[in-house]
Amino acid sequence: MKKKEKICLVYIDDDREEAVSHYLAEEYVNELCDIEYLEEDFIPGNGYEGLLKKETVKAANVIIIDSKLFENDSIKYSGKFSGEEFRMVLRRVFPYIEVLVISQNGESEEYDIIPKYRSGSASTADEHYAHVLKDKVDEAIRRVVTFRNISKKLENNKEIDKVLVERTVGSLRGIEEYQHLSKSDIDKLIETFEHI
Repeated sequence: MKKKEKICLVYIDDDREEAVSHYLAEEYVNELCDIEYLEEDFIPGNGYEGLLKKETVKAANVIIIDSKLFENDSIKYSGKFSGEEFRMVLRRVFPYIEVLVISQNGESEEYDIIPKYRSGSASTADEHYAHVLKDKVDEAIRRVVTFRNISKKLENNKEIDKVLVERTVGSLRGIEEYQHLSKSDIDKLIETFEHI
């Protein structure tokens, strides 16, 4: 029997909704993967830069983030920043982390936003999230697993530049060290080391 993939699923909110936490921690199941579920409290004064430095974020494979996180007036930088904008920034820094945005303001197909549960609905919170969130999380996990499978194939391909492969695979694993080093930078480091 093939060993299940391990997926780190992280929920980020400045005011965590218990219904989301409960569904993800207790009810959500993915038959193909073992899920490690973590939560990260967003501290508005730290801005999105602080969030990018969190080990929880770096270790994540799939992040579920509230849309209104960055619209708090106490944030130290000018302007406001939404969860959907954070998704774009995170894509640049950690391109292989999948990000899903949820909002109390309801669904938005234009920005691919998932609606939070509203009390007084005909369904329970767990039923709501099983309906609107499960398939989205499953699809995000499928993309992560696909990238992992391709990275294994890439590591075995001897025709591709080794540094490029290491940077790509390192990025998939949340390792930042290789992101800003070029092949010439690494060659210079090796040359300097050999000279010493």
